[in-house]
Amino acid sequence: MQQFSLRSALYFVAAGSMFIQHAEVNVLTANGSNDRTNANLEETQLSPSNVRSGSFGKLGSFPVDGQVYSQPLYVNAVSIPGQGLRNILVIATMHNSVYAYDADSIAVPRLLWKTNLGPSVPASGVFTTYADIWPEIGILSTATIDPARGVFYVVCETLRGGKAAFDLHALDLISGAERMNGPVTIAGNANGTLAFDPQQHIQRPGLLLANNAVYLAFGSHADEKPWHGWLMSYDASDLSKQRGVYLSTPSGEGGAIWQSGRGLAADERGNVYFMTGNGTYDGVQNFGESFVKVTGSAALPVGSFAPSNWEDLNASDYDLSTGVALIPGTHTVLGGDKFGDFYVLDGDSFGKKDSGSGSSFQTVSGVVRGGMFNFALWPQPNATYLYVQGFQDPVRSYQIAGRQLNPVSVASASVDNPRGGMTISADGARNGILWETTGNFKDPAIPGTLHAFDAADLSNELWNSGMNSRDAIGAFTKFVNPTIANGKVYVATSSGAVAVFGLLGSGTTGPPKPSITSVRNGASFSADAIAPGEAVTLFGVGLGPASGVGMQLDDSGLIPTTLSDVRVLFNGVAAPVLYASTDQVSAIVPSILSSQSVTLQVANQDAVSDPFSLDVAPAAPGIFSADGSGAGQGLIWNEDGTGNSGANPAAPGSTVSLFLTGAGQTDPAGPDGGMVTGDVLPQPVLPISAQIGGQTAQVIYAGGVQGMAYGITEVKVQIPAESPAGPEVQVIIQIGDAVSQPGITMAIQSSSNN
Repeated sequence: MQQFSLRSALYFVAAGSMFIQHAEVNVLTANGSNDRTNANLEETQLSPSNVRSGSFGKLGSFPVDGQVYSQPLYVNAVSIPGQGLRNILVIATMHNSVYAYDADSIAVPRLLWKTNLGPSVPASGVFTTYADIWPEIGILSTATIDPARGVFYVVCETLRGGKAAFDLHALDLISGAERMNGPVTIAGNANGTLAFDPQQHIQRPGLLLANNAVYLAFGSHADEKPWHGWLMSYDASDLSKQRGVYLSTPSGEGGAIWQSGRGLAADERGNVYFMTGNGTYDGVQNFGESFVKVTGSAALPVGSFAPSNWEDLNASDYDLSTGVALIPGTHTVLGGDKFGDFYVLDGDSFGKKDSGSGSSFQTVSGVVRGGMFNFALWPQPNATYLYVQGFQDPVRSYQIAGRQLNPVSVASASVDNPRGGMTISADGARNGILWETTGNFKDPAIPGTLHAFDAADLSNELWNSGMNSRDAIGAFTKFVNPTIANGKVYVATSSGAVAVFGLLGSGTTGPPKPSITSVRNGASFSADAIAPGEAVTLFGVGLGPASGVGMQLDDSGLIPTTLSDVRVLFNGVAAPVLYASTDQVSAIVPSILSSQSVTLQVANQDAVSDPFSLDVAPAAPGIFSADGSGAGQGLIWNEDGTGNSGANPAAPGSTVSLFLTGAGQTDPAGPDGGMVTGDVLPQPVLPISAQIGGQTAQVIYAGGVQGMAYGITEVKVQIPAESPAGPEVQVIIQIGDAVSQPGITMAIQSSSNN
């Protein structure tokens, strides 16, 4: 085979590299994202069909020097000098150590670097009667990672002069070295009178990275007086610059920000949301027992919500205990308390009094029996599913539509202990699994349990670590959520290790039987129907070689139908293969498909997968995004040939080019796997239209591009003169009756700048 020419390769990659090799999942912050949903909706390897005894289990563990109370974080494809690209798992311990392990080297753990941030604080020195955290306090909260800077931000509690102190560090992801003028000792002062006392506080909530700032929050040692709720922010590029200090009860007491360890949440406007516990409330200066909203890097307060029965909650220690989370794409704020009530709130209405009308603030009583300390969300196209457990209560699932929670649970499953970790893994709206850790956090001699439930039917427990003694996770750590990434489940323990679970090997001498778990549009990563000529990405297990193999051309100048012994068959017809690896294969759907459904199979050497059924549509357009995620800034060229971005917006009235796949049949039809050449360019046979910022935009051209593969469509559109301006103006393409995915945006100048 001849290699693809450099010019064509660069052109092809610029327009559509992301369907050749989809960017793997990252878990960079507590609860998986700044929405704090406790969900990974891009898990394509694990499904209810393969997570079961005999095929799923413990693969090994990563040893560390202390208890792990923070969620392990996962970073994909970090370039390590002398070692190439590595997926990294970063683990922080209560002994104040940070470890970076090769996330994929499990049988023989490969430590990339380790650093210690100073002596930990003996728990006996800060707690009197409280023994939930024992014997030391070091790194308690979950850190956060900035992948662009390659920095791991983490807070440790350490001894300094015999007393407790807190330091904020910015560690280099590649080496563990200090960066960003760190570390800094955390201090704060409210109104020039009340100073932060580290001896009276712990830093439990997960850190937040937003607004180019790192936010960290503090609560009490089991409500041992005196204490307050503190929120502080630091410049993410220079830790020596403190940006803001917020105090929840400046003229009162209490109001801890603890949240059962959940991270502070943030929306796309730069607003930050959190909740406070037992303490003084007057709605003017003091905001104990409240949901609070602040904005900007300075954390300026802009609104709040307090339950109407806040005094009863406060008097009985039934304080707000878990949250906050945002339903993705909305400002709907969620959280719960120790009394069993759950709150569904309009974040845009914070600051208004609770009228009890339910239009903006819904309080649902009795969602669980007793207190709740964690929950997970599974967003679906028409609703979001809430998974929550109360004290000595089964796990329950509820439906939230709009801003209304249906108080009737739709499913339940009985497990012990409500202080466990919870994470949803799913392939979009399919193959959902609820992972939960349970156990006795007060007795490290009793092993904890990792459970896997079918998220669509909680009564179906797929697997748990108690089924086989080899799968024991070790001592249970409360509040810590499992990290799920790329077919692996990483579980923090109090036994000096992070346990790793995944699909077990087949034990055969040849390649394992391929298994397809998901098929997605190569640009949007939508799992809907496919179209003739569409570039698609298949996810699964055992699909191809261990090391990925990229696109090539054969001696005829075509993309081959066999790549590294991998073939993709649509109703038995071999498709051009763009990329092949063990968990991912990309191909171009044969243009001859005309039926409404198709059977897909992958052949890896002599092993063939079971059939995978797909619907076929005339068109299924997906627009390529700049970062390959299928959302956000589109891969769009301005009229002058430069890339569109917030720093380089297009002018109203100018013409821009965007790229998509899934346009359906073209005229003339090209050879499958062929490159566009000649003067007659292929154009979609279906009508095509465009909208920019909700306004109809003129389509100047839609069709193939010289040097690109058939299956990639360029669409040139003229921006309406009255189009809204801004860095995130939505772009929609319609081909026939099918529309492109929501969430693709472009940057447009204000008309006054022309």
